Amino acid sequence: MEWWGKALLCIAAYLTGSINFAIIFSRLKGTDITKKGSGNPGTMNVLRSVGKLWGVLTFVCDCAKGVIFAVIGMYWIGSADWLFILGLITVLGHVFPIYSKFKGGKGVATSIGVFIVAYPVVGAVVLAVLIIMLLFVKYGFIGSVTCITAITIYSCVVGRDNVAVLVCSLIIWLIVLLRHYSNIKRFIKGEENTLKLVGKNQSKDLTDEAKDDESENSDRRKENEQ
Repeated sequence: MEWWGKALLCIAAYLTGSINFAIIFSRLKGTDITKKGSGNPGTMNVLRSVGKLWGVLTFVCDCAKGVIFAVIGMYWIGSADWLFILGLITVLGHVFPIYSKFKGGKGVATSIGVFIVAYPVVGAVVLAVLIIMLLFVKYGFIGSVTCITAITIYSCVVGRDNVAVLVCSLIIWLIVLLRHYSNIKRFIKGEENTLKLVGKNQSKDLTDEAKDDESENSDRRKENEQ
């Protein structure tokens, strides 16, 4: 493929990755996901704050973005290098979407889509493990980070002789890890929202958190005045 064709595919990968299904589906439900729960426009927050069906649809659509461009890279361009290059660009589009002022999701579903194309069996196992962890671990981010870390290690071992595979895999892992920094901070403070695939989820909206913060600040001001 000519260089300009690859350049157009890179642009298409970013623009497609930038489509945020969490925002789209939450608006169909008459709400704004960026003001619900953690405020993150991603699968976990949709599952927790909008509904399980909409969360599953969000995951599937976000995952499909990674699958589509990984397949294009592998079978159209015909290169494992381009599988990961287009996959990485799609993840970057999801995390830093041009349509949403560069404030997107955390890249887990899209990353899994890329890795499933690269390693179908291992990718399917990782996806199954993620679902199982979500059933038994009440903090969704733990399953997400654990699974992406595991498949990144596998990718680096299998693709250790391919610079593009190594670099792209590690960048995807680093992006996912850094995007979960706020979750880790809240978890350490004991403030992280929980997630239940079975039963009703309870999470605090950002507006409620702001009210609580204002109330706490008001109490502190009163104490200082006394």
